[in-house]
Amino acid sequence: MDFQALVDSCEMAAAVLSVQKTDDGHYGDIRIVRANEMYKKIMGPNYRDNMIYSDLIPKEPNFEDFCYRCAVLKQHLHAYIDTKSMGVWIDGTYIPLSSNVDYDDICHFLFFFEFNQSPESQKMSDISAETASFVIKTCINLRGTESFYDSMKVVISDIQKQTESFCSSIIMVDKEREKYATLCAKFSDDKITMDDFAPYLTPDVVFSWEETLKMRDIVIIKDEYDMAELEKQNPVWVKSLRGAGVKSLLLVPLSQGKKMFGVLFVSNFNVERLVEIKEFIELTAFFLSSEIANNDLMERLEFMSNVDFLTNVKNRNSMNARVDFHVSGKRLVLAPFGVIFADLNGLKQQNDSGGHEAGDNLLKNAALLLKKHFEDNEIYRSGGDEFVVIVPNCKKAKFEEKVAALRAESGYGAEVSLAIGADWSDKSDDLRLCMHNADEAMYADKNKFYNDHPDMARK
Repeated sequence: MDFQALVDSCEMAAAVLSVQKTDDGHYGDIRIVRANEMYKKIMGPNYRDNMIYSDLIPKEPNFEDFCYRCAVLKQHLHAYIDTKSMGVWIDGTYIPLSSNVDYDDICHFLFFFEFNQSPESQKMSDISAETASFVIKTCINLRGTESFYDSMKVVISDIQKQTESFCSSIIMVDKEREKYATLCAKFSDDKITMDDFAPYLTPDVVFSWEETLKMRDIVIIKDEYDMAELEKQNPVWVKSLRGAGVKSLLLVPLSQGKKMFGVLFVSNFNVERLVEIKEFIELTAFFLSSEIANNDLMERLEFMSNVDFLTNVKNRNSMNARVDFHVSGKRLVLAPFGVIFADLNGLKQQNDSGGHEAGDNLLKNAALLLKKHFEDNEIYRSGGDEFVVIVPNCKKAKFEEKVAALRAESGYGAEVSLAIGADWSDKSDDLRLCMHNADEAMYADKNKFYNDHPDMARK
């Protein structure tokens, strides 16, 4: 086949590229075999026939995956993407060339494209019927309830089902204020929560995502080969992914303008449907970005991201915001409810004997104990060694049973010893009174503890 004649017949910028097959089912060199004059003009004076493409433009894993799928697997593909490395949107079409022009280890395809400085709605809407149906449903769900959080939960649940993933989540990230938090998440197993993966979502991992996304529109991991390639760029994150049992991954930035404020995170999805999933995930992320940005983002992020990094429960600012939301009627704690104040006994003694690392471990274990008994409720670290738990929509007998179980596991001599105060009410306007009563009861319990056990150094 006369490749030069083929590309010269195209009115858009066009080139024939070759993909080298490897014995392990992946690919080696990707070369620009021939290009028309428009393509050469766009690429500049460094272009030459048969050159490796990454000698001309920055290496892009997702582009390489499409090249492989088109040339080797003979898939006809189209993509409209934001190329971070070039600062433009590319409307690209990939057409496989017949096998009679291929060799044993070299396959070819035709690639033609055009640039846009900003996204165009008509081209973004040029999608499959299946993707269009899902995206329309997403848009309806985003506006389908009065509650922003309920809408996000519905959408993320739909994404989890559509991708057949282990987990789909939206994670908010504010790098400037060094804060991040999960907005919503859906697991294939309802017994699993994001708390189970808190040890892997550390600040050094979360705040590395923006740098990783600088040169690509989406991070895609479909197998161990891709994981190893990502490891070269971001070893800290890959170590975390391996520890969490992640085998495949989609990470899409959520942005307003050029500022990333979060990510759509999908793990262990159906990689056999990658091309289809990539199409609707990117478009869905576009609408999610708009909806979140328009929903008074900074106020909500202030509330959502106030997480205590040591214990992975919410901090005092978040607790105060929660109380304010209840009092203003914006987001009520459903009555009847109970409140628990829990303060560590012997933290200073632990710090003195084992150092602050031992004290930090005690605080972490206290948080884990509270999660064990109140995993579905709101847990806050309200002070240095003090925690508060709000238990909404809970009958008095059940609440007292849970408090008794916590007391039984945190008495004198236990790994985690807690002074506990609790109060319950069936009136929605009693939240502050309940918190006051529980606080007073906790201090009474602490005084009794130190009177009964003077061996525990208090000051």
